[in-house]
Amino acid sequence: MPRNEQPTRTALSGMSRRSFLTMPAVAAGAAALGLPGARMAFAQGGSVTAVMPGVFIPDAARAVITSQTGIALENVPYVSPTDTLAKLLAPGGSSRYDLMISVTEFVRGPVMGASAGSENAMALDLSKIPNAQSIAPLFADDIVTRDGNTYLLPLVWGYDSVIYNRDRLDEDSAMTQSWGVLFDDTNAGRVALRDDAYQSIMLTALHLGHEDPSAIDQSELNEVISFLISKKRNFRTLWTAFGEAVNLLASGEVDALYGWISMRAALAGQGHNVANNWPSEGLLIWTQAGFIPADSPNADAAHEVINSMLSLEYGRALVETTDYPTTSAEVAESFSAEDQTRLGLDIAERGVKIVPMGFPENLDSWIEAWGRFKAA
Repeated sequence: MPRNEQPTRTALSGMSRRSFLTMPAVAAGAAALGLPGARMAFAQGGSVTAVMPGVFIPDAARAVITSQTGIALENVPYVSPTDTLAKLLAPGGSSRYDLMISVTEFVRGPVMGASAGSENAMALDLSKIPNAQSIAPLFADDIVTRDGNTYLLPLVWGYDSVIYNRDRLDEDSAMTQSWGVLFDDTNAGRVALRDDAYQSIMLTALHLGHEDPSAIDQSELNEVISFLISKKRNFRTLWTAFGEAVNLLASGEVDALYGWISMRAALAGQGHNVANNWPSEGLLIWTQAGFIPADSPNADAAHEVINSMLSLEYGRALVETTDYPTTSAEVAESFSAEDQTRLGLDIAERGVKIVPMGFPENLDSWIEAWGRFKAA
């Protein structure tokens, strides 16, 4: 793919410390991406200590990394993008960990700092990451550069949509293939939202016709909250945890909810007839980028791990285990056309409108507004 330099977006560099330390698990899939029982060990010799979502290293994918590099990947239990930034920016944080992976749009600004020389990550040596050449053009904007150097590489991507019971909702219905299925009065009491200011306001603003939900102003934010309050009685619940959301659909308590790829995979694995919709207003997509803290003790080994995560073998292992795809075009191309459609790896080819999950500058206002919705 062309390796054109992408300008670094710095809109988030002025984000207040209170914003990212108080916002709970705000990014797409964040709360579900940390698995219990992960081991923590400070990197030394042939190991790399990484702050990263545990779901990205199931046993099969971890084995690929170990086989290709001989490096033991030790993952610190992942909480959220906010927690990742807190770890990085804490005193000594840039030397405590070898590698970090988190939601690109959330960490981009704070990792890069306001100007050249204030980066909290080191410039990557792309000669040590040859597999970066396979990153699909779709994710070029998430390759974060400054002054000719690359600091963050998108490694894994996904999309958030409505997960629904195909036995209960008509998948060919225009309403089902819309965010509106979560607000339609005919589904009252049979749908659920996530208890999350960022994601729920994003999808609602998109449904109300805002082309760039992350850029809505205060009056538009108030409009979104007023609409949510008017539809509040329709929501069976506001789910907070991955298992809770899966159980809502598995038990038949709801027919549809805002959800993540991994929920679809978990429910299908249990034998439930579920699918994700393709919202006509736009599909919310995200990437998670890898970066090496500025004072990483094992930077060379961290480069090797990033390169392995962009390999065909790692990518196939991850998709086959979790449904989450890597950003490597080679991985998607290695699956049959039928499997690409089933797994949603063909979003560019299927012509669905794509809306990156950008982050608002007025994040504090979103959190306050969500509180008003919940209290109504």
